[in-house]
Amino acid sequence: MRYINIKSIAFVVFLLQFTSVEAQFIPCERTYTVYFSPFLQKIKSLGDYNGNIVLGNNSKILPLNGTSFGPNAQELIKHNGKIYLFLSQTGFIFQMSEPKGDSVVFRKIDNTININYNIDCTNFIYKDQIYNYGGYGFWTKTAHLRKYNTVDLEWDIQPTNIEVYTADYDWFSPTEGRLYVPIQKIEKKGIKDQKLNDGVFDYTSYYLDIKTADWVKIGKASTELIKLIQQKNNFVSYTHDKGRIFLINDEAYLLDYKANKIYKSKRADLNQFFIRNAQEMTVFYYKGKYYKYQAGLQNFKTWDFNLNDFQLLSFPIWGMDYSNLIILFAILSVVIIIGLLGWMFNRSVRKKIEKAQLKALKTKTMNQAFTETETSLIQLLINAHGTNHNVEISEINHVLGIKDKNIGLQKKVRSDVINAINDKYMFITHGETYLIGSVRKEDDKRFFEYFIVPTEVKAVQKMIEKI
Repeated sequence: MRYINIKSIAFVVFLLQFTSVEAQFIPCERTYTVYFSPFLQKIKSLGDYNGNIVLGNNSKILPLNGTSFGPNAQELIKHNGKIYLFLSQTGFIFQMSEPKGDSVVFRKIDNTININYNIDCTNFIYKDQIYNYGGYGFWTKTAHLRKYNTVDLEWDIQPTNIEVYTADYDWFSPTEGRLYVPIQKIEKKGIKDQKLNDGVFDYTSYYLDIKTADWVKIGKASTELIKLIQQKNNFVSYTHDKGRIFLINDEAYLLDYKANKIYKSKRADLNQFFIRNAQEMTVFYYKGKYYKYQAGLQNFKTWDFNLNDFQLLSFPIWGMDYSNLIILFAILSVVIIIGLLGWMFNRSVRKKIEKAQLKALKTKTMNQAFTETETSLIQLLINAHGTNHNVEISEINHVLGIKDKNIGLQKKVRSDVINAINDKYMFITHGETYLIGSVRKEDDKRFFEYFIVPTEVKAVQKMIEKI
């Protein structure tokens, strides 16, 4: 306890050093006994109500006038029967006691030292654990998730996998344990880049899984929604069980985050209800009705809310993010183009090599490609092709000089020479097509006739031409 007091004293001294006499820091009390107003009575009586209510200036609960926190907004959160009051841009949390007569006590349950680091942050409670997210302070917008530490009674940073900034369109779903952020706005006042100084929008959509403290990418804000919110000229919004209602050009739009749908009000009087009560909020939604607390009269006025009064728009809050697909397509296109160019280059080189080989063969004697006997046989087959007939075995035996040899030797020599010619030809051309083919005779199937493969005639003629 002594440690806590020393910290408090040091904090006050620090503030006094950097403030003038006119702007002297005046702390608030740790407990306040206040009137158990009809507003608090109503909230307490709604046993199953859980939610956040931003209090209008005329509905503030804590009497902070005369302290340094008088201008700060106050937000009431009810969770599982407990009622808390959060003081804007401080991290201060007050919890309401059970009423005694016509009064209740709000007791400060934290020992927060740092202030002005979480202005306009989003406060929420999940499974009895208190969190806040985002906000701005010290010249920059933050993307931090903070968790209230019930042991030290201070706020701890809860590390997340990435930083995701809010653009005042975030919404917490207590049933899913998700904090939706469909649009981001990154602001850094300490950077010279004017874009970052003014704020850069990022339309990538995420939700934060509170159980794992990980941001999950769910798409990208739809083009139609982006065009719509660019017309938005105020920051008034109302919470709803499905999401939030925003006023755009004096018309109400419901963003249903759970179903990823957008609805537009069809009733002018409903739009007027939201417009007229924007200056003095203290509005909350409960079981099909919006309740508006009138502090002066200390009573409520209500407005029945029916989704039938809204038109479902044809576009969602977020859609498929094609940026990665575009990048992947671009990479694949580059790979295909490079592959195609490589194939064309290799083909060109191969053709040049083939031409060079043929040219080399032409400039050298044919004995360097085919033997004289092989050349004679090739020429015989070319001549036969010119007269449209095949060459018989006897003609081949005569050219090979084996007409007087025994049949077995004739067969072996013919086979060896023809195979040698085919092998050399395929090696020279780098192809897979034989030069010499065979077919059985029509009048005697026991014997073969030989021929030049028609598609290769021109190529082999070039090879054996004498220069």
